[in-house]
Amino acid sequence: MIQLVLRLILTLILFEYPLKTLSTDPFVCPTSAYQTFNYSVNWFSGSLNCFSAGAQVPDIQVYALNNHTYILRENKCINYEAPFMYVLFSNTTVLLIDSGATIPSSSFPIQKHVETLITQWCVKNGKQRVDLELMVAHTHAHTDHIAGDQQFKGQPHTTVAGTSVKEVQEFFDLTNWPYTTGTFNLDQNRILGIIPIPGHERSSIAFYDCATGILFTGDSLYPGRLYISNFTENVESIARLADFAKTGDQRNVNVTLILGAHIEMTSRKQIDYPTGSTNQPSEHALPLNIQHLFQLNSELKQQAADGLTKRHTAYLDDFIISPKPSELPSLPPSGRISSHGMILLPLSEPSTVWLSHVPMFDMPHDYQIVLTAHITSSTIEPPPLPTNTSLLGTLWTIVPDRWSLNKFINGNITIFDAQLFKGNSELSGIYLCNITLNVIQLLTISHLNSTEIEPYQSLRYFSYSQLSSNNFIIHLYLLHQIRITPDFDSVVHVVIDISTDCTSGASTNQTLLYEIVTNPNIEWAFPGRENKLKNRLTSSDDHARAQLLGDPYSTVCTMKIIEELSCLIGPGFFTDCETLD
Repeated sequence: MIQLVLRLILTLILFEYPLKTLSTDPFVCPTSAYQTFNYSVNWFSGSLNCFSAGAQVPDIQVYALNNHTYILRENKCINYEAPFMYVLFSNTTVLLIDSGATIPSSSFPIQKHVETLITQWCVKNGKQRVDLELMVAHTHAHTDHIAGDQQFKGQPHTTVAGTSVKEVQEFFDLTNWPYTTGTFNLDQNRILGIIPIPGHERSSIAFYDCATGILFTGDSLYPGRLYISNFTENVESIARLADFAKTGDQRNVNVTLILGAHIEMTSRKQIDYPTGSTNQPSEHALPLNIQHLFQLNSELKQQAADGLTKRHTAYLDDFIISPKPSELPSLPPSGRISSHGMILLPLSEPSTVWLSHVPMFDMPHDYQIVLTAHITSSTIEPPPLPTNTSLLGTLWTIVPDRWSLNKFINGNITIFDAQLFKGNSELSGIYLCNITLNVIQLLTISHLNSTEIEPYQSLRYFSYSQLSSNNFIIHLYLLHQIRITPDFDSVVHVVIDISTDCTSGASTNQTLLYEIVTNPNIEWAFPGRENKLKNRLTSSDDHARAQLLGDPYSTVCTMKIIEELSCLIGPGFFTDCETLD
């Protein structure tokens, strides 16, 4: 009986986490001597005001590890992702690992920089440009690593690898994805190992350079937040990578440095910069080492063994393991029960509304949540909301019946009843009627964590389209992004004429630019405006210039401020901001 139980337990373990972590074929580095290199660089840390003169210079910072290996970093004011890219030379082939986060060559001339490096290398080494084939490959397929590809496609003596799993398999001859370790020869003296590591993204790979001993890990290991989109795949992938790195003399592998694709950690242990930071004056060093890989492997294996219910974000000294919400256990369905008041604003489509949960830093209201919904019934028909949304002059609020905010976030509450008020229900608002709402889509779910200590550097807002049908004049609701306590919850109504108010790499395609600006839940920074209550957007501003964060087209728009519809001061968010103006 005991043997039967043990066999059943072993079968369940193997079913949940099959032992497919080892490579199916050996990879061996040549025994030639390593190229020496020197890492000693101070990276340009960005700017608080990306609109100031010189903030986007240099557009790309270049550092030579040695005469044959270069590190490139995109300027954080061009794109806050500021990814690192790597150029590896051999006598016949040049490899560019990743192509950056920005498409337009006018703001991010990655192809020009790489060709300049090739020209300089050829002069030093007695070569002609035609002697070298440039190959552009990627650690994975996310936009901030492939946006520069368009600058290389169609160029002479240049090949750009595809980014799907099938294309990566074929390019590197990985016959048994993801269990094959590929061998990629730049020439007979510079050999790379290609290790598939899906988990962060489906086509993720690591590059091991036999010539220097450097392991290039992309977004799977770097000093920052390691976002995991498939936890089980990631556990297996990092186990394979750790096994590869510790093989030592068996494969002539000797990991000297681990270089990832970003720096997001501060120099303080376990503390990262907020997403979207354009200035990192005290950032962590870029290089990690093999012990960091083993630490990551150990933490992932432990969480896998503990099971889904105990899976969590892990704050380690030099990086943060952050499974995406879909890979974490659902919130307890009985948690955060209250009457969750919301700001309600009309959209241009009849009976369709925009809702923003009024937050706090403490439970049960410790979430910024934005959604759209239909009013399906009302005790006053039609519901007493304006049909012209170009100038509202006021706001509406609702007080729903008591329910669990956790169940709402989990998607288990899609229809609910509420009282509708004109004005703030808690600050002398006027009761109008009862309504029933049917949730269309949850747009923003942002947990407010009172332990955060790094504030957003510039004024920051989410934006949401009013669904206007005009192809040029776009009405948006902006919601101030809350980060640390104290803070303020503000809703602003703005207008953008994309034909005159925006500069963007997508400006020649008005349809594309319209889609970019009206995409819900995008984030805008207002460089030069410190993230403080006194600097918030109000109608007294008239116009405000904003940078779309993380946008591969480098979009900047000037917004006309129509009205601030609500502003409440945290951490309790009971006090109107005007009382402190």
